[in-house]
Amino acid sequence: MSVNETEREQAILDAAAGLLLRFGYAKLTMGDVAGAVDLHRGLVYLCFKSKDDLVDAVVARELDRYATAWRERLEADPEGGSVGSMARAMLGALKTLPLAAAIVARDEEVFGKYLRKPGSHFQRQPPAARTREFLDAMRDAGVLRPEVDTRAMAFLTDALTPAVRRAFLRGGDAPADPEQPSWEQVLETLVDLLDRTLTPPGADLAAGKAILVEGLDKARAGFAPRNHRTNEHGGADEND
Repeated sequence: MSVNETEREQAILDAAAGLLLRFGYAKLTMGDVAGAVDLHRGLVYLCFKSKDDLVDAVVARELDRYATAWRERLEADPEGGSVGSMARAMLGALKTLPLAAAIVARDEEVFGKYLRKPGSHFQRQPPAARTREFLDAMRDAGVLRPEVDTRAMAFLTDALTPAVRRAFLRGGDAPADPEQPSWEQVLETLVDLLDRTLTPPGADLAAGKAILVEGLDKARAGFAPRNHRTNEHGGADEND
């Protein structure tokens, strides 16, 4: 792929990501994407054979950005290495990446029936399975209390993440209801709750951080989209 082709593909992905957040999967068309980058629709089909392949590539790129931002925040955290620090880095990354937040929340308004499309990112490995891998590795390293039920904790953690996102990320930092806590208050209370409950005294947080960073690098390797290149005649799509 030449430099120009790479830039063109990234521009298409940028446009599709913005339109997806603005209008949702159901209203997204390849024609709208082409118009947003001032290209003939056939050139978009040369890069992505269908709307689903385009959305798949958008999601893969956003998940990679999310994992990168999560990793950077985790490494920069002097207290990184506990489950609480994992949550702080994760939610902090989501706050800066609205499309990633929509992916994590499995937002129906944004993704609609794509959530249930066979082969989509949402139909692959369940999030709780990946979280449990993190927790099992941390328990084996002594960074998690040995009596913790990692399957139940993975379920609770993954249920809390989209709930917090829906409640606070759309509205910014200031809650609409004065009785509602701020984003920072919710985040730090969640971190404190997780660390008090799950982290044993004297835990080797450096070992925990290494496990988390390795897990994020492994996750990034699995975010590649399906092969979306098509032939020179372009492809067909349900929404053009």
